[in-house]
Amino acid sequence: MLARRILLPLSWIYALGAWLHAAAYRWRIRSTYQPEIASVSIGNLHLGGTGKTPLSLWIMEQLHQRIEPVYYLSRGYGRKTRELREVTLEDEPLDVGDEALMVRQHFGHSSGIRVFVAKQRAEALKTMGKVGAVILDDAFQHRGVNAALQILVCPFGQWYTQDHVVPAGRLRENPSAALRAHAVVVTRCPGPVDPLTRLDIRKTLQLNPEQDLFCSWERYGEPQPQWGAEPWESIKPDKAIALCGIGQPQVFLAGVRRLVPMADAFVLADHEPFSKSVVQSIAQKCRERGISTIVTTKKDRARMGTKPKAWSEFRVYVLPHEIVLDQDGPRLLKWLQQEWKAHGFRVPLQL
Repeated sequence: MLARRILLPLSWIYALGAWLHAAAYRWRIRSTYQPEIASVSIGNLHLGGTGKTPLSLWIMEQLHQRIEPVYYLSRGYGRKTRELREVTLEDEPLDVGDEALMVRQHFGHSSGIRVFVAKQRAEALKTMGKVGAVILDDAFQHRGVNAALQILVCPFGQWYTQDHVVPAGRLRENPSAALRAHAVVVTRCPGPVDPLTRLDIRKTLQLNPEQDLFCSWERYGEPQPQWGAEPWESIKPDKAIALCGIGQPQVFLAGVRRLVPMADAFVLADHEPFSKSVVQSIAQKCRERGISTIVTTKKDRARMGTKPKAWSEFRVYVLPHEIVLDQDGPRLLKWLQQEWKAHGFRVPLQL
């Protein structure tokens, strides 16, 4: 607590910078691009992982069943390139970013899904025309594009109203910035949320009556074999390495330990590349512990590219997980359709 009090003045300075950045657009010192295609921004106030990507994938899957094309647009965090480009299955993570490549891999060769990375999102949006819909990843703080809808993601129990701006806390902006959101999706709930808990969440997050609230939780599947590994059901190891380089590793580690209670953890920084030294360190740890199984995330698998030679003796698996919205799923789709219609976009989302 003492450290937080010491850092608070720096947080005020950071928050002032964020406010001035936003003010430049409010005062029309800098221009904002209005997409001609139905758009929704998925973002957060927190640093690190909050469950944006599983939510984006769920929305894209639902849209893909109903309309075409569906676009996914991100800046391609961590890539070494700068130009606007469409992501293909053959791309390397350093060229397009691990999350964008993971999204492309998730949908395979489907022509109804198109994934783009662009430093200037408006540049990509101008090429998309007016048909379909676009998901803008991590764009809540990107004022250069005025998406029709803004969805703010907040993990259960990590309420932004009870946190501070960095470095005293984990927020990118003052909690009052949440008022820009048209809806809030609470992720990683412990399970289905009852009406009284929903009311408590609305009160805690200080939502206004116009802001919709949706609640979700995450479900893990059976680990998926990579590079010719045997099916998980046929090995059921008693030892494994839980390997990840994501914003909030605790959730993933808990998922692995449901399968292998004594699994060791090897945690990298978010988006950290799998350099030769990192790959060798993981291999060494496996050998020292007598472990032959590595369980990782979809995003980390995308960042690996081909199987490292140093791992030739190890089995690698991806632990899949999906967001579960229960009754909030149909309600979210209905909300998207109605809100897009209010903005002049006709996007039929009822099956």
